[in-house]
Amino acid sequence: MYRYAEDESTDLLCVCWAFDDGPVHAWIPSADDIFCHDVKDVDGSLYAGPLMPSLLRATIQNRGEVHCWNAAFERAVLKGPAGQRYGFPRLEIKQMRCSMARSRYCSLPGRLEDAANELNTPVKKRVDGLNAMRYLCKPRKDGSRPTIVDERERFLELVPYCADDVRAERCVDALLPELSPKEQQIWELDQAINDRGVLVDLKALDNLEAIIAAYKDYLEAECLKTTGVKPTQRAQLANWIREHGWPNLTDLQAETVGHLLENAAVPDDVKRILSIYATHGIKAVAKFPAIRNAVCKDGRIRGMLMYHGAGTGRWSSVIVQIHNLFRPVIDDAESAIEACRARSLDWIRALYPGIDPMKVISSCVRGVFIAKEGHELVFPDFSGIEARFNAWLFNEEWKLDAYRAYDRGEGPDLYRVAYGRAFGVDPAAVTKPQRFIGKVLELAMGYGGGVGAFAKMAKSNKLDLGALIPVWATLPPGLRAEAERHFDDPIYKAKATGLAPEIWKVCEALKLAWREAHPKITQGWRDLENSALNAVANPGVEYTVARGRVSFKTSGEFLVMTLPSGRDVRYYKPRFDDEGKLLYRGVDTETRQYGATDTYGGKLCENVVQAGCRDLLAGAMLRFDKLSWKVNFHVHDEPVLEVPIGKLTDAEVKRIMCTAPKWAEGFPLNIDGHRGKRYRK
Repeated sequence: MYRYAEDESTDLLCVCWAFDDGPVHAWIPSADDIFCHDVKDVDGSLYAGPLMPSLLRATIQNRGEVHCWNAAFERAVLKGPAGQRYGFPRLEIKQMRCSMARSRYCSLPGRLEDAANELNTPVKKRVDGLNAMRYLCKPRKDGSRPTIVDERERFLELVPYCADDVRAERCVDALLPELSPKEQQIWELDQAINDRGVLVDLKALDNLEAIIAAYKDYLEAECLKTTGVKPTQRAQLANWIREHGWPNLTDLQAETVGHLLENAAVPDDVKRILSIYATHGIKAVAKFPAIRNAVCKDGRIRGMLMYHGAGTGRWSSVIVQIHNLFRPVIDDAESAIEACRARSLDWIRALYPGIDPMKVISSCVRGVFIAKEGHELVFPDFSGIEARFNAWLFNEEWKLDAYRAYDRGEGPDLYRVAYGRAFGVDPAAVTKPQRFIGKVLELAMGYGGGVGAFAKMAKSNKLDLGALIPVWATLPPGLRAEAERHFDDPIYKAKATGLAPEIWKVCEALKLAWREAHPKITQGWRDLENSALNAVANPGVEYTVARGRVSFKTSGEFLVMTLPSGRDVRYYKPRFDDEGKLLYRGVDTETRQYGATDTYGGKLCENVVQAGCRDLLAGAMLRFDKLSWKVNFHVHDEPVLEVPIGKLTDAEVKRIMCTAPKWAEGFPLNIDGHRGKRYRK
């Protein structure tokens, strides 16, 4: 969006607006009065020619409040060449009210058309004119631009389409609650962060892409030599695999290929081709062209974050998906980036023997974000924030004490403590393999997860489930007996997981051990679910949980969950299905589609924890901003700041990050501090 907005070819074809509930006006800079005579479905004034309407200009210049859908788009485009060639006044962040942000805050869709449909507004987003808008906003194949002279009919479709956008936005806007003053302040900070952006090392990007191109050429040649087709020719490649040793191949989806590469029965030559195919198409390196395509003229990339991208209030990513970057397989991306200056694939192979070059390059994606001359990036990360929040929320005292001891340097890390607590082992005696099990337990079990969640987390962390079998003998007899009973109980659906019985049982026992060690958190899941169910069954009545830190109340068409910070998380149109399960309208975490989805105690716990951690991050970023330390972007629980070298000390960073707000009294906050020329994991 920012690169589009700064381009000289970007222009204003049509501008529509309304004051409060008044008629919708339209201004067509390239039109004349004769054209305006033929415009339909605009109930306000029509303005033609390059002169901006005076009342519109005066309202903006006087800092009148401006509501729009995706306010960042209006600001960026109108302060760029498109707006400035007509003398459009600058729209300031503080005068903007973003209806899309308010829709997302209510866990409603981020697209105007979908939000209007969900809310069943009197005016929906107009369908007629959509194709005309798309045609008029793109250059033709020969590079020329459609004009009002040669595309008069399409322009006549465009104006009412634009006017109906204003009507639909206004209808949605009227039904949405205002952001609280604090949340408006956070949205304004989000806009400033997206405007600021971060510098991209374009030379490093060139070098990395040169290595990628060389390696892809090599992989393509190897594939052609063996199969006669390129790795991008999926259908032909799938047929070759079926004809050369694996006739039951269903598809070449990433999950299917991953399973086949782990299957000992697959012939080696087929595995080799599957490996080439997977490596050639690795998604991690697709970030590089996405970054290049979005870089602005000054070398900075902007607009990478979406306010309230998740229902919990957490930010999501746009452009390069910075919340989902490749987990590095090398320790020092800086060295790899420097080595790529030689643009030699053989040199990279020599420096990193045994590591696929594509994974080496994928490990460098964070490193293309850099500080400008004389500055450094400072990126502190809240330490174990979600597990700490979960323990704090339900007052799991032993765990809070363990975190405090670790922060003072007086105790072992929490993965060792978690394993020791679950199995009655002295944390100091926990071995490295046992600590790894403790890590997976902590990551998987905090939100009511079972064997499936543990197995999924084990796979993503490369924990061999088969290696857990010896743990069975070390477990208390009571846990083993209960796991045996659960295996035979159809309610647990053990046989549907596809896991070997001995692996399922040890995973179930590990789950039971974690829950026994966390009785208050485990009870907290039940309390959250019961409070939410009661609130839906009894609209208008408030139910509290976690010693009053969280409450539920159904108000209008929303189930409102109030967080420890006082902020709300909203669930639209809550209801019960035939089995008594709680449903609402929102984004399904598996399909990522908006529609009916369900929730339960563990999921509600995850929502509270993620939302609470978001509030802690937002508070820290506001404190940095108040002290004139500017955040350039942020990832999960980690703000990234560009500061003059040596000016922001580690002690000051920790003080700012670890100042707990009043609502989080007793929260054991700590950070892992990082700084350098380049961003890194």
